[in-house]
Amino acid sequence: MLISCIIPTRNRPEFLVEAANSVLAQSYPDLELIIVNDGATPIPKFSDPRVRLIDSGQRGAVPARNLAVATSKGDAIAWLDDDDAWTDANFLNCCAEALHDGSDFIFGDGELVFPEGQRKAFAHNASPESLMHNNTILISAVCYRRTLHDELGMLDETLPYYWDWDWYLRVARSNHLITRLMTPVVDIRIHAQNMSGQTNIDARATNLKRLCDKHRLSEVSLKSHVDFV
Repeated sequence: MLISCIIPTRNRPEFLVEAANSVLAQSYPDLELIIVNDGATPIPKFSDPRVRLIDSGQRGAVPARNLAVATSKGDAIAWLDDDDAWTDANFLNCCAEALHDGSDFIFGDGELVFPEGQRKAFAHNASPESLMHNNTILISAVCYRRTLHDELGMLDETLPYYWDWDWYLRVARSNHLITRLMTPVVDIRIHAQNMSGQTNIDARATNLKRLCDKHRLSEVSLKSHVDFV
């Protein structure tokens, strides 16, 4: 089973190298790493033949992700943001085993890493019911069958802040088997450039309303993953 690991990146080469190396260090042998550049800064060169570089033409983060999915060759998709890093070298092995056993969508736990070095565990369950109120899944700890996109469509480009939550809801409501790996598999770097940072409150609120209207959600408040630790 080939797993397509996708890293979208935008003008963060200093973080990107660490993220990419954490993918290439996985013990699972059958992977491709697609790095999709949505920025103006050139991507560092990688000598590993498993790495494939594509350019999105700076069309935006979600269109860049959809482009990478469309060009992927794998049986499964695994996401990693360019400022995060996988910390468990067996993460993809565990995902492959779960997929082999019948799971359709797998997510793991992680740790939030703050600028001063403080770490906080992020370990939460997620179900179709809980996802109606909160997003407790880290996109950088997700792996799922590529065929889900054939069935459910691509990521929603009208939801630049909540495309991931939208995707989880679509998967959960389609009765696919979701499996949690109850172990930390990723470091999530918290910094000023995060999409969920305080500088984007108004845009996030508008996008959250669009998500709620789309999925008929109620009792949903504006928050980020930091609010769950």
